[in-house]
Amino acid sequence: MAKLYSLSTAALALACVLAAAPARSEDVRQAVEAANRAFITAFLRGDAAAVASLYTEDAQVIGPGSPVASGRRAIAAYWQGSIESGIQDVALETAEVGSADDLAYETGTVRLVGADGAATEARYVVVWKRIGETWMLHRDIWNSPD
Repeated sequence: MAKLYSLSTAALALACVLAAAPARSEDVRQAVEAANRAFITAFLRGDAAAVASLYTEDAQVIGPGSPVASGRRAIAAYWQGSIESGIQDVALETAEVGSADDLAYETGTVRLVGADGAATEARYVVVWKRIGETWMLHRDIWNSPD
């Protein structure tokens, strides 16, 4: 009888964990999408420091054709250069988000509109890291779909 009770309790606990997993995954996706909106807002108002504050202290931005920007100061400088290049609009489209413990990944596409009105697109992968209760960009890399 005690063995049956233990098995029932274990099965119930496992069912609760499995039932809760999709909700947590959706919570991570919502946090990622909210941080992406904050990124776009800060970028479009020309605030590279606010953009960099969305990254972990030891984050890296790995842009094509550029040295790796490591740490918030270098990341702020990287994004300041992009802001000064005249980018007029940024659109991020998240394709997939997955997570395990305090790490998550996001894949998607980004569309940038330059000062001349020309649009370019790229694919991206971001590794997110949970610091306390906040999901922050930890590794940010993208490339051209060509």
